[in-house]
Amino acid sequence: MPNSPKLTAASDEEVIAATLRGEIASFGAIVERYWNMVVALALSRTADPVEAEDIAQESFLKAYSQLHSLRHPSRFAGWLSKIALQQCSNTIRQTIRCKTALGCKARPLDDLSEELAETANPGLTQSQIHFVRQTVGRLPEKFRALVVMRFVAGLSAVQIAEQLGKRPGTVRVRLHRAYKLLRKDLAPLLEEVGS
Repeated sequence: MPNSPKLTAASDEEVIAATLRGEIASFGAIVERYWNMVVALALSRTADPVEAEDIAQESFLKAYSQLHSLRHPSRFAGWLSKIALQQCSNTIRQTIRCKTALGCKARPLDDLSEELAETANPGLTQSQIHFVRQTVGRLPEKFRALVVMRFVAGLSAVQIAEQLGKRPGTVRVRLHRAYKLLRKDLAPLLEEVGS
């Protein structure tokens, strides 16, 4: 059941206060508001859409269970981002330990499902999609997360800034730098696709 328009329009502080008063369903407004951001952050670290959604679910569960410890509800987005990034680290460590213990080869981080790649990137071949993923994966983390949030989650620079607790100007500058790096590294692909 979708949240009421009142909850959807409420500030983070109001929704958190309602949740802490025992109105558990109100936390759904927070989940709807930040779901794309958390999935994008997880996707920037794991490059696996299924794993990213699992991490997002775990992050929201942890945030809900720890909500009483949040000192500044106005900074919820930044707090949630830290939880999500910690969940990513925990998941990656656990996966490495599990695969090492079982003697399995670790799956490359940029190995996403072909079906997702084809629907998200019509007109590109599998090798071109792989090239784009490798290029984005080589970006420094502070750029990679922003690029994924911008293009996977579809968030604007202002929305990214709000959700990460950064200034919009900082996000724009970092996105510009990331674009500059990507343009240089993706030049061979652009020539190939353009011809």
